[in-house]
Amino acid sequence: MRTKIITRISLLLGFVVAISACSSQKQDPVEAPEKWVLSESLLKQLKIDTATNSPVECEIDLTGKITANEDQAARIFPFISGIVTSVKVHSGDFVQRGEVLATIKSGEMAGYSADIAIAKGNVSAAQKQYDIAQSFLKNGLGTEQEVTKAKTELETAAAELERAKSVIAVNGGSSEDNYVIKSPVPGFVIQKSATENLHWRSDNADPIFVIADLKNVWAMLNVYESDIANIKAGDQVEISTLSYPGKIFYGKIEKLYNILDPESKVMKARVVIDNPGYLLKPEMFVSVKAKRHINDEMLSIPSRGIIFDHDKYYVLVLADNPAKVAVREIQVAKTLENRAYISSGLQNGDKVIASKQVFIYESLQQ
Repeated sequence: MRTKIITRISLLLGFVVAISACSSQKQDPVEAPEKWVLSESLLKQLKIDTATNSPVECEIDLTGKITANEDQAARIFPFISGIVTSVKVHSGDFVQRGEVLATIKSGEMAGYSADIAIAKGNVSAAQKQYDIAQSFLKNGLGTEQEVTKAKTELETAAAELERAKSVIAVNGGSSEDNYVIKSPVPGFVIQKSATENLHWRSDNADPIFVIADLKNVWAMLNVYESDIANIKAGDQVEISTLSYPGKIFYGKIEKLYNILDPESKVMKARVVIDNPGYLLKPEMFVSVKAKRHINDEMLSIPSRGIIFDHDKYYVLVLADNPAKVAVREIQVAKTLENRAYISSGLQNGDKVIASKQVFIYESLQQ
């Protein structure tokens, strides 16, 4: 019995020693320059990146919303007062240039129509007087002076008629007592104040319609005080929306509004974005990544070649001739999307294996 117990204890100790030996193999990898030479066939399959000094990008997360491009928006203000009798369009509708949007019944328009009627009567009377003066002159009953006077009166009456017609044209182009509102540009109705039976005043501060071409739009960004020093006009931006996950819209900051909103304490920045297919809609919320280069340079590589193991970062550095591999521990200062900036562990010009590196790395650890 005593012999069996001793035998079991010996086996248990041997198992513990074996486990300890296995666990000792999982320690942090040791740099092993010139440990492994790649075969020619494997080397042809690998992607190789080169460590280079590049400008450091500054990336800032911002929020904002889409608005119409105000440089391509028409704000329509009727020049007269009256009652809206009909509305032909709704918010979101696309309209063509010259399309009727609404009509307003107005006493002012009735006055303009009366002016035209009077002007037409004056032209008719002046024409008759001119014809009579010419007839008298032809028959020796009149003078050249009378013909000249009649001609001047006819020209004055005709000019007054043209003026009355111009007033009508400016005020909706109708010879009746209706003011006809037409779209001056093609685009979408993005704002509509008109409703039937609305009493419209000519001194109203808000437009009755706003028509905008949405082929390109503005993204109005919110820049908080802590980020103002890091945002410049010309910075490239990437814009994403909740409506189109995974789709990125690109643009650059065109203008900074160098004042803070007194309530939100943010400065506005404007980005102009091409909008094919009208995907971006006014008032749509957007998330923005603003990027720009700062003056400093730092060694960087594409992040695809980095290996993360035991809470540390490593790369496989490849020598030229022969193709020998060494494991290098590196310090990553920052990562922006697919590029990593390296503070130590690499030198400018080092070649880093960027494919199948995990397989090679694990082989080196055996």
